[in-house]
Amino acid sequence: MGHWLRTSCLIITLLTATQQAESAGESAPKDPKTALHVTVYSDGLGMISDHRTVVLTDDRSELAFEGISREIIPASALLTADGNLSVLALDYDFDLLTPEAMLRRAVGQEVGVVRTHPTTGEETVEQATVLSAESGVVLRYRDRIETGIPGRLVFDKLPADLHSVPTLVATVDSGAGGGGARYIDVNLSYLTNGLTWNADYVAEVNDTIDLIDVFGRATLTNTTGTDFNDASLTLVAGDIRRVQPPVVARAKAMMMDRGGVAAEAMAAAPMPEREVLADLHAYRLPNLVSIDDRESKQLALLAATGLTLVREFVSENQAAVYHPQHGESRPQHATVVLSFDNASGKGQAPLPAGTIRVYSRDTHGVRRLLGEDRVPHTPVGGSVKITPGRAFDVTVKRTQTDFVRAGLPRDVFESAHRIDIRNAKNEAVTVKVVERMTSDWQILEESAPHEKEAADSAVWRVPVGAGSTAEITYRVRIQ
Repeated sequence: MGHWLRTSCLIITLLTATQQAESAGESAPKDPKTALHVTVYSDGLGMISDHRTVVLTDDRSELAFEGISREIIPASALLTADGNLSVLALDYDFDLLTPEAMLRRAVGQEVGVVRTHPTTGEETVEQATVLSAESGVVLRYRDRIETGIPGRLVFDKLPADLHSVPTLVATVDSGAGGGGARYIDVNLSYLTNGLTWNADYVAEVNDTIDLIDVFGRATLTNTTGTDFNDASLTLVAGDIRRVQPPVVARAKAMMMDRGGVAAEAMAAAPMPEREVLADLHAYRLPNLVSIDDRESKQLALLAATGLTLVREFVSENQAAVYHPQHGESRPQHATVVLSFDNASGKGQAPLPAGTIRVYSRDTHGVRRLLGEDRVPHTPVGGSVKITPGRAFDVTVKRTQTDFVRAGLPRDVFESAHRIDIRNAKNEAVTVKVVERMTSDWQILEESAPHEKEAADSAVWRVPVGAGSTAEITYRVRIQ
């Protein structure tokens, strides 16, 4: 079976060049297009706007648009044109020109079976009728019926509904009357799965960790089965509602992580033009872009420099207030929290959700990774908090020093706690200690006043000198 598939491909290829135009009516040429606009959303959805010039020779014609996405959502297709042109029907031909498809169309028809003499190499052609192409081939010759193919098949024509590439066929009526060729500009727009993008950020902090530069790039992936050449590209940030979830598994699997792109290179790249699109943000690339199938490429998105940065050391814990603590607790490393407002510095812009990687330079000027985190959609003026990792030299140890139930009303618990903070750094730090407590709670005693940032948390901000320790204690009653 494999032999005839390979050889029949050759015959089909030779016939395609001369007969395909006859099978599809008028042609909307694949190249050159007058314009191609590609809009990509972050959930695996793309919108294609394909402008072409077509030639109409009759009032009613079929226009074959080749080179469209294999992942097209056919129901979304819309064809518009300059002048008086009515669209009667839009048909998406997804059954492509393959040996199997050719054979299925040939059932009930005659084909040529080419046999090669094993000794002389001479080829002979015998006519046979294709009786079936299901689970193999059944051929009826003049004097017999055979299964399988001893040589290769020759077809004398191409089926009218087969195309070598995905094709959208539009039946149109110009209503102009009279003959003669007419040139009309048309625009085919449609939605497609298989296009997705996500934002990635490279951030660099200065030596004193009080300023940060953020460079954004878009990672664009195409798994539509189609190349989009010289396209005007717009990336849309924000969440849109879809009736059905997009198919993005393949696109996500093909994402390539290039977190090591130099910040200087991102800063030098031309930045997209940003505009508000209803309740979304759109980033239009300044130059035409070619997006090949099964390609993941990265494009400069934004650059915001000189943003004021605040570093915090945070230790958060669910306080043990409902039962006595058993055994000695272990010190926990404080979490590093970096915060900046997306309103200071230069080049501030809305930040689409994505992964941010934070770098710093060592004493030799070499960039080192500090950690990475996720950034949510953040408008201009919004605050960004990222936690790249934990502090090696700042530890917090919690000890329950007392637990009381005797003499207290039912469902009332009382406990005392000590929190030891150690700073092994050669600089002073302030550690934010957060104790989470559910239900109705009341601090009865404390070594330093707390803040109640939320209904379930008591917060202490504790300054700790370089190479020093600090301690806070408190007693709490829980109802």
